[in-house]
This record gives sequence, structure tokens and C-alpha cells, in this order.
Amino acid sequence: MATVTMRQVREGEVPPDGGTAVQEDAERPVFRGNGPDDFVCVTCGNVLAASMDAEYMTFKVRVRCGRCSTVNVHGERPTEDPRRKRS
Repeated sequence: MATVTMRQVREGEVPPDGGTAVQEDAERPVFRGNGPDDFVCVTCGNVLAASMDAEYMTFKVRVRCGRCSTVNVHGERPTEDPRRKRS
């Protein structure tokens, strides 16, 4: 299992149709899956998502850390809106 450090959300960076999950208990991850990676807070290293596949931890998924209140995201904003049809 690998540990992936998320990054802090930049000022003004808001996903078009995403949301922010709030970690209410710092001892429990917000998400738990069956993937190979644990995703941790960039500031304090707290586990925010356990056993997740990076495919599900997109730019739309933001998590506010229950320990330090940093809003974390994994990945970058797509250069093109994925909802737009390609010609």
C-alpha cells in the first residue's frame, strides 16, 4: 500500500460540480475503498481516504481535514471540461 500526499486547494480553485467532504473524526478516514493507496493531508499527514484507487480521487473530490482544517484535493483541474462533447 502506498501513501499519497494530497495538495492544498489554491485560492479561488473551485471544481465546477464537486463538493467538500468534512472529516468529523480525525481518527477515521472520510473514504474507505478497496484500492492500493492511502491519501493523507498535505499539512499534518492525517489519513483522509484509506485503501482508495486514484481513479476515484479526482479534482472534484475535496476533503477538509478533521485535525488541521486544511482543504485537500488530489489531481489537477482538467484543461478541458469533461462534460463537453468532442467533435
